[in-house]
Amino acid sequence: MEWLVIIVLAVVAIYILRSRRKPQVNPSHRPKQFVVFDLETTGLDPKKHEIIEFGAIRVNRDSVNHDTFQSLVKPSRKVPKRITEITGISQAMLDADGQPIEAALKEFLNFVGDLHLVSFNADFDIAFLQNAAAKHSIAIQNSVSCALKMSRRAWPGRKSYRLVDLAKDGNLSSEGTHRALGDCQRALIVYTAAASRLGTVR
Repeated sequence: MEWLVIIVLAVVAIYILRSRRKPQVNPSHRPKQFVVFDLETTGLDPKKHEIIEFGAIRVNRDSVNHDTFQSLVKPSRKVPKRITEITGISQAMLDADGQPIEAALKEFLNFVGDLHLVSFNADFDIAFLQNAAAKHSIAIQNSVSCALKMSRRAWPGRKSYRLVDLAKDGNLSSEGTHRALGDCQRALIVYTAAASRLGTVR
């Protein structure tokens, strides 16, 4: 099934969650081109912990063709067992396929260019991104939308705004949960639904 069909069906599913009105999915509420990204990390503190995976989808609003980016990153310290349990990313995987952070970061930024960025929890992801970039004297000035903050405004009163719970209520696949690219796919759908409901991209 093509990407556009998947997105529209999922948007309708999420739209129905908190509204009895007939959903009106309007793709013009999204930028013409933007990048949804997600990071997996070794912990919650960007000053102490490290990025171990980049995932991104470069979305073309008026097309069914979207490019993806994924890269594992080899951290300076071993991945905590708890992080491996959550993400499925093991030290062996990073030793075999992980890139140095500088190389992965530059590839990610080349993929992103100057496009608008979307993240499910932008405060978290941007903090890690900016911290990694600063260590290598790289400036990131892209505009950013937070799908989490938008979902709180779009569907007030929910008990949970975790991505996994929004996805579950929208009957979305849980495949690849807590892996960067899988979470990007879910974040894209939540963002699209919220933008349509709110009539704004932020």
